[in-house]
Amino acid sequence: MVLNEIEFFNQLSGFFENWRGLEESHNLDALDQELAQGLDLFFIRWRTLPLIKVNLEQPLYVDDSKLRSFFENFEKAVEPIHGARKNGFNLNVWQAAGLKADELRNCAVLKWFLDWRGDHGQENAILLEFLQLLPEQFRSFKPNKYQIIEECCPLGNQENRIDIEINSDEFLLFIEVKINAVEGQNQLQRYVNIARVKAANKKWLIVYLTKDGKLPQQYQNDDGVFGLSWLRVAKQFTSYANISAANNRGTWLLSQFAGHIKNFK
Repeated sequence: MVLNEIEFFNQLSGFFENWRGLEESHNLDALDQELAQGLDLFFIRWRTLPLIKVNLEQPLYVDDSKLRSFFENFEKAVEPIHGARKNGFNLNVWQAAGLKADELRNCAVLKWFLDWRGDHGQENAILLEFLQLLPEQFRSFKPNKYQIIEECCPLGNQENRIDIEINSDEFLLFIEVKINAVEGQNQLQRYVNIARVKAANKKWLIVYLTKDGKLPQQYQNDDGVFGLSWLRVAKQFTSYANISAANNRGTWLLSQFAGHIKNFK
C-alpha cells in the first residue's frame, strides 16, 4: 500500500509534533496507546513507499583519435571555401560600391542593365528577360531599339517624375522603383493618367517595383498597374546569367546585381 502524499506528510507532521511535546514535558511514560499505534502504523506504511531512483550522471567519454580525425577532415573540407574567398568569389561589387537600399542608385543600375546601349554588352536581352515578368501581352514584344530614360518627366511636368521610362514602337513602360519608401499621394494614379495620354494607341503599363510586389488596395484590380517584387527580378536575372558564358563580365555583373537586390524583402 502506498500512502497518499498529503496523508503521509500530515501523519509525519503529527508524529513529530507529539514527539516534541513529550520531550518538552520529559514524560515519556505519557505515551499513550493511540500514539504508539500511530507510530507503528507510520513505520509500516513508510516501508511500503516506492524507492526514489537517483540517476547518476555518466562520465563523458571522448575518443581522442576520432576527435583528432574530425578536426583534420574539417580543415580539408573548408579548404575550397578559403580558396574561393582568396580568389574573390565571395565578393559582391554592388554591395562593395555602397548601393545598399538607396533607391536612386539601384534605379540607375537597373536602368543601365535594361538599356540596349549599355556597355554591359547584352543589348536588348536583359529587357526581354524583364518583359517575361510582366502580363502576357508584353511577353511577346522584342524591341531591338527603344528609348529608355531615368528620372524623366514624360509630359514636361516637374511634379510627375518617373523613375524609369521605356518607350518603344510597340509599348510604353513606366517603372516606379520603391525599396523602403511608400507610394506618394495619388502617385500611381497620376502616372496612369500620363501613360494614357503619352501611349496613345500603344500598349502601356505602370510597373510598381517593391519589396513584396504588392499593389496598394485601390489598384489591385487595375489592369494598367502591375506589382512586381525585387526577388522575382533577381530570380529572372540569375536564370539568364546562369546560361550565359562563364567569362562574360556583363552577365557576371548582372548575377552580382541579382544577388544584391534579392535581399530587398
